[in-house]
Amino acid sequence: MEIPQDVYEHVLGVAVEMANASTHGDTRSQWRLHDELRQYCNAMAVEGRDHPFLWETLGDFTSDSGVAIGYYERALKQARQLGVIEGEASICLELARRHIDQGETERGYEFALRADEAARQTDDLDLRREISQFLLENS
Repeated sequence: MEIPQDVYEHVLGVAVEMANASTHGDTRSQWRLHDELRQYCNAMAVEGRDHPFLWETLGDFTSDSGVAIGYYERALKQARQLGVIEGEASICLELARRHIDQGETERGYEFALRADEAARQTDDLDLRREISQFLLENS
């Protein structure tokens, strides 16, 4: 399932603003923009325009790994329902990273293996390489 262009552009715009705020050490703007993105994700879900890209991006910009895991799990569920294999692989990789950050090494490794399994079904060699490297570093 393709990401609707208007959704992609809106999320990209907010993400760029968040990255710029981070570069300038503007924590207040980062939090405001994070909240804006969270509200937008919820609004798209209510409108029936939910997409794993929304929640994966929100997870990417969430510093608290415990909270981010919830966003990634939501994204993963949608990716599976929609058959977005590449999305499933990248989301599982992020879940692996976040679980390891939380000290849940075994759970993280399980998600890394799931990421690898999904990535093998894609043509995305960079993603496959990134997952393989992660597995090597965390085995």
